[in-house]
Amino acid sequence: MLKALFNLFIVLAFLSFIISRMLCVLFLGMAGLTALIAVGERRAEVLDNWFILIKGAKGRGNDVISRTKEFVSAFKAPAVEMKEEKVGSDLVPTQFRETRDFLIVADRRTPKLGCFKTCVNAADYGDGLFLSWYLSYMPDAWQAVVGLIPGARKAAGLDELNLFDKQDLTAYATCVHHCLLEATDELMLGLGQDPSKIDRRARGFLGIT
Repeated sequence: MLKALFNLFIVLAFLSFIISRMLCVLFLGMAGLTALIAVGERRAEVLDNWFILIKGAKGRGNDVISRTKEFVSAFKAPAVEMKEEKVGSDLVPTQFRETRDFLIVADRRTPKLGCFKTCVNAADYGDGLFLSWYLSYMPDAWQAVVGLIPGARKAAGLDELNLFDKQDLTAYATCVHHCLLEATDELMLGLGQDPSKIDRRARGFLGIT
């Protein structure tokens, strides 16, 4: 619907340019407003996830996140970006709703891969620690706007993932998963628990182990 409206306003702006500059500007403004709505309506789609509840690990969340970051850095994966952010329940950074602290990891080798973010969380639950990560997909703001223009996504290299893209995505997500598992193993061993019994397979379309 938004895509149709955006293109209608662009066509009307083009047609009205000769007749009235003011009318042209009005239609361009409406097209811009439509683009802003498209950006605001973006929602993160969760594609894969993994979680574990560790008994007796309350208060150790920062340790796990710090060690995960260290392991990711030591892996020297190409073009990986890491930052800690407060995000809402839709995994989008916000200042106006209930938030939780997440470590956000993204592969910035290509614009397509940059839309897939791994969100890692460590939160106390009773006397335990709940660890989880979610592989989410959400286009960047400029990509949402480009997506309104017919043929622009393909021209900008934002069309569907090819085989090599899927390989790179799986490698990046597996890297983060293994680094969090390594930090989890370290924590459990320090608590005298056996990490070999945990379920290491992610739940989603990648099925990472």
